[in-house]
Amino acid sequence: MKKFVFTLFALSTLISCEAFKDEFGKLQDEWSPVWNPVPADPEAEHLWTETELSEEKGLQEITTIADLKRMYKNVPTEILENVWIKGQVISDDRTGNVYREMYIQDETGGIDLKIGRSSLYSDYRLGQWIYVYCNGLTVGAYSGMPQLGLEADKTSTNEYETSYIDLIPFIKEHIFKGKFDAPVRPRQISEDELKASLSAGFNGELWGQYVTLPGLTYGNQVFCLLYPNSNLPHSSAEPWNRIFLSDQTWGIDTWACSKPGFLQYLESGAWDQAEVGSGASRYGAGSILKTPKELGVGDNFSSTEAAMSYKDIMKQHATASHVSHYFKFGGTDVQVRTSGYAKFADEKISETVPSSGTVSITGIITTYNGAAQLTLIDVPANCVKK
Repeated sequence: MKKFVFTLFALSTLISCEAFKDEFGKLQDEWSPVWNPVPADPEAEHLWTETELSEEKGLQEITTIADLKRMYKNVPTEILENVWIKGQVISDDRTGNVYREMYIQDETGGIDLKIGRSSLYSDYRLGQWIYVYCNGLTVGAYSGMPQLGLEADKTSTNEYETSYIDLIPFIKEHIFKGKFDAPVRPRQISEDELKASLSAGFNGELWGQYVTLPGLTYGNQVFCLLYPNSNLPHSSAEPWNRIFLSDQTWGIDTWACSKPGFLQYLESGAWDQAEVGSGASRYGAGSILKTPKELGVGDNFSSTEAAMSYKDIMKQHATASHVSHYFKFGGTDVQVRTSGYAKFADEKISETVPSSGTVSITGIITTYNGAAQLTLIDVPANCVKK
C-alpha cells in the first residue's frame, strides 16, 4: 500500500522522468539494458555516520545480515520494525554482468539488495559501507536466493517475492551511504563449506558473498534458455516458445552471447538439433528446424511466423542471451552465470579456462533451486590456471 500511495503522489506531482522510465524498466527482463543518464558523483554526496543516523534517522542498533535473513518465514516477509543493517558493497555493474541490483555483505553474510537502477557503480563504490533502513522493506527469495526489496507486485504473472526499490525518494528513505573503505577481499571457500550452504537452503552462510572457488574443472556443459519469440508468452506454461540448450556445450565457447554472437551460433548450425519444448511437452530433437504449424502449435504465432521455421523466427527476434557454464568443484556442480549484455559476453572461454587442469574463479556466490551459481563481477581474467 505504501508503494502504491507514493507512486500516485509521484505521478500527480510529475516527479522526474528519469524515475518514471526506471519504473517502466522494471517490466523488462532483469538483465536487459536500461538507459540511466547523468550518473552522480558519489564523493559529492553526504556520507552518513552511525551517530548521525542515530540522531536524525532513529537508528538504535545494527542487525546482522544473517539475523535479517532469519526473519524470512518461507514466504515474503515485510519488516515492520526499526531494523537496520549495514554492509560493504561487493558488486560492480560497470561490465554489465550485474544488473539493477547490488550485493552487500557484513561479517555474517551477504544479501541481494534490489535497487532497480542501472549504472550503480557511479553511485556506490566497491567497499563503501551502506546502511539500509529495513522498516517497510520485504525479505524474499528468488528460487531460494535471499533478496531485500519492496513488497512484490500483485500480478498473476509475477514470479518474484520482492520488487525493486527504484524510485529515488524510496531509495533516499531506505538506503544511506557511509564511508568509503577498502574493497572486500574474496573469501576462498572449500567444497565442504559450499555443500553446507546448499544443505542450509535460504539461510546458507555463503549466499551473496564475494568468494573464490579454487580448483574448478570445466564441465563441458552449458545451460541456456531461449525464447524463439520473446514478445509472446514464454513461461513454463508455454513450452511451444521455449528451447533449452543443456547437457553439452552446443558449440558455445564464449562466456555468453551478445546479439551478434547469438546470430553467429544460430547460423552456424551448431544448434540445429535443439528441441523445442519443456517439461512434459517436447517436440523432438531438431524441431528447431520445423515450423510451429508442422508441430501443431501454429495457432500461438502469427500466420506468417506459423509457417516459418523456429530457426528463422529466432533470427527475426534475435537478442543477447545469458549462458551458464558448468564447472565441477570437487563433486559439486557450480554454474558460472554470465549475461549476454556483459561487455565480455563474446570473449572465448577457451582462452581463460583450460580443457584440462583446474582454475580458480572469483565472483558472488548465489543459489538457484538448490544449486550453486557464481556471478562474475569482472572480466573472466579472474580465471587463473593452476
